[in-house]
Amino acid sequence: MFCRIKKLQLKTALLALFFSLLPIAISYLWIVETSKQQRRDAFHHDYQITFKNISHNLNAIDQQFNLLTEVSENCQEDTLIALRKVHFRISYIAEMGIVSPHGKLVCSSWGKLDSPIEVLKPISSQVLRHFGPLALEYTKEPAMIVAKTRPDGSEINAAIPLQVFRAFIEGNSQSGDIVALSDSNNGTPLFVSGSYSLPLALTSPLFPLRQSKTSGFALFDDGSNKYFVSEVFAALPGLTLIASRPSAELYKGVYRLSLIQLCLYCLLLCCSMFLVYRHRSQRLSQRSRLKLALKNHEFINYYQEIYDTRNKHLVAVEALVRWMHPVDGLRYPDAFLPDVDRYNLQVALTEQVISNLKNDLHSLLAKQPSLKVNINITGQHLKDASFINQVLATHAEFPNLCLEVTETELVEIASPQVQQSLQRLKQRNVKLAIDDFGTGYAGLQYLQQLPLDTLKIDRSFVVAINTDSPQAKVLDGVIDLALNLDLQIVAEGVENQQQADYLISKGVYLHQGWLYGKPQPIKQFS
Repeated sequence: MFCRIKKLQLKTALLALFFSLLPIAISYLWIVETSKQQRRDAFHHDYQITFKNISHNLNAIDQQFNLLTEVSENCQEDTLIALRKVHFRISYIAEMGIVSPHGKLVCSSWGKLDSPIEVLKPISSQVLRHFGPLALEYTKEPAMIVAKTRPDGSEINAAIPLQVFRAFIEGNSQSGDIVALSDSNNGTPLFVSGSYSLPLALTSPLFPLRQSKTSGFALFDDGSNKYFVSEVFAALPGLTLIASRPSAELYKGVYRLSLIQLCLYCLLLCCSMFLVYRHRSQRLSQRSRLKLALKNHEFINYYQEIYDTRNKHLVAVEALVRWMHPVDGLRYPDAFLPDVDRYNLQVALTEQVISNLKNDLHSLLAKQPSLKVNINITGQHLKDASFINQVLATHAEFPNLCLEVTETELVEIASPQVQQSLQRLKQRNVKLAIDDFGTGYAGLQYLQQLPLDTLKIDRSFVVAINTDSPQAKVLDGVIDLALNLDLQIVAEGVENQQQADYLISKGVYLHQGWLYGKPQPIKQFS
């Protein structure tokens, strides 16, 4: 039967873990894919800036060529003026010329040629085209020739240095990008930025380019996998702009699981399942451990002094609980009190504190019979009639018992059980103090409705003394309020003489803190 229960718990833990990791895995995949898409969009954005820049300039050249359709091919003065006007409008043009229908360059923007130069005959199509690259005669600089056939069969052309395209391309491309101006028919590059290569593994050959725009991943002839974009210029269909970036560079920083990482993930998953199961087992058994500790009286009392600075006498002590764990040794409240609250064991724990207190009373009262002893309670204690009976029984033996109600936990003052407990305590003259005042929920409501005798100032206000913290100003208000209500004031957390002197100057004479002594067990308490 025990084995079946353990298997059921394990299955429940695994199922809970699976459904908790499933949305994490889905969101992770979505985040990765979104990040990849953002990288591709950014790459397209950079490409479009370059493409539009070059396309704009090609459109400008085409428009200017259209203005020259009526210019005479003979190199007369009006022809030279018209050519030079276009030359000056488009500053990056190195040279312009007119080619006769017979394939002779007869005129340039620099002047009339003494003897015509034999060149290729103009083709019949009146679409803007290119050829080259070739070296310019004067500067020996490589240039691309852009030409357009006029209705009379002659041709207007312009030489654009390839250096111009370098400025267009490299200004907007990232390091590692490969950008090329290529022939749309065969992919021959006219200008390249980076190490040029062409995609191999496509469903259909890229060249001749049949679509105006193509993008995607492909294996290039240099052996690397790259993401590429290619688009034909509308003004010059024979020319294509191709840009590519290696996949590793494009997705650099985007987390993708490798085989080793996947194995590590599976190992981490197994470890997580084991830890979840262990944690669940510990949580199920923590209540039993605490109950066993209460049964074995493993909780002990430590005592911290409360001094009256006027006569430098010890006037009270506060009983603080510690867990003497049989394996871990001494454990402080922050290690077990959250579990005590979770499993509603506060009353049982305080009852053991009172039981310890009864055993320690003879040592505490041996030298000072009037010594007061404070114990901490919560709103849950005030709802428990049997606990109130135990407090009253202890108070009969020890009249100087004081209960400290922690303000950080809201007490249901309007509850009939709480009201009845407060009435019984007041009738028997049991002292009541409010602990950690100013840090919790109630504030003035507690001062008005609880039969309080003492107000304990939280250490967070004491630490703020002689600082610019707002809590330093609140401290003075709390002190004035307590004095006006005729409440006894105890300052907690006094750690140095400057704090003590300031509190004394404000009329706070009862101090508790490390300046006067740390919490100690009864055997070391003096």
